[in-house]
Amino acid sequence: MNPKGLLSSVLFCSILVLLASCSYAVLSTIVSLAVRAGYGIDVVLVGKFFYGWVILLIISAIVFAVRKRQKISWDRKRVMCLAGTGIVMALVTVCYFHSLSYLPISLAVVLLFQYSWMGVVIESAANKRLPSKSKTVSCLVILAGTILAGGIIGSSVSLSEMNPIGILLGLSAAFCYALFVFLSGRVSTDMPPLSKSFSISTFGMLFVLLFVGTVYGGPAVLEGITNIGSLVYSIPLGIFGIAVPILFLAVGAPKISTGMATILNSAELPLEVLLAALIILEPVEPLRWIGVVIILLGIALPYIMEKRIVSGFEVK
Repeated sequence: MNPKGLLSSVLFCSILVLLASCSYAVLSTIVSLAVRAGYGIDVVLVGKFFYGWVILLIISAIVFAVRKRQKISWDRKRVMCLAGTGIVMALVTVCYFHSLSYLPISLAVVLLFQYSWMGVVIESAANKRLPSKSKTVSCLVILAGTILAGGIIGSSVSLSEMNPIGILLGLSAAFCYALFVFLSGRVSTDMPPLSKSFSISTFGMLFVLLFVGTVYGGPAVLEGITNIGSLVYSIPLGIFGIAVPILFLAVGAPKISTGMATILNSAELPLEVLLAALIILEPVEPLRWIGVVIILLGIALPYIMEKRIVSGFEVK
């Protein structure tokens, strides 16, 4: 298969979306290590977005130096759409990180993973039709698995810990992530994926710098960029939280439906649980491992229930 045909392959694009999800799974472990090392959320936020942008800038410069540039029409509508996508992407991290200030991690994770069904709803609203049976069943299975894998059942989470602000932030992060996946597959699909990814990361980075500068002050922005000690966390966060997922979603998301993309992204939680157990040595109860297996089953269900993929945009 030639490279152009490979990029149009539904299976290949599904794998890219799955890998984007897996890259996100690394973030919680890195952030936990950064917080243990004494770095605040403001420093982590700035470092992630700034160095993710720098990495994409370097890659873009190298690619543009060796390849003929494709002419891009930068009209107002394109700029506004890319800016909106970048801001939505940034809001995922901003809302989720701040929800952790109000909620136990297990509850914040479960709220974030509501994007699996939110993405299906967004797709259905945009297409003005009900989701397929396979997607509906898959979302229900993933939701059940998420509750188990997130550690809610059997935990000591009480009603008093369910802070309304934290719940709102967690659900907002979930909605923004589902919307980001949707926009990744709809906005500027005619652009080269690398150019699109760099543009989205630029607007996302500018939004985060403005947000942190306004809420935490200018020194917090400066520390996030210049603190040499935090680079051991900022650079991996930039790679796995910005460069890899944005680029992979820019290539893969336009070729599959939003519902399938958000379902595939649910692979993040199982890997997150595994990394927490291996790297942070977090104890994982049997119920959480059962939840991991259920989530993986939910991801596979649309492919199991239906016999074949007949279109680049739908699993039928």
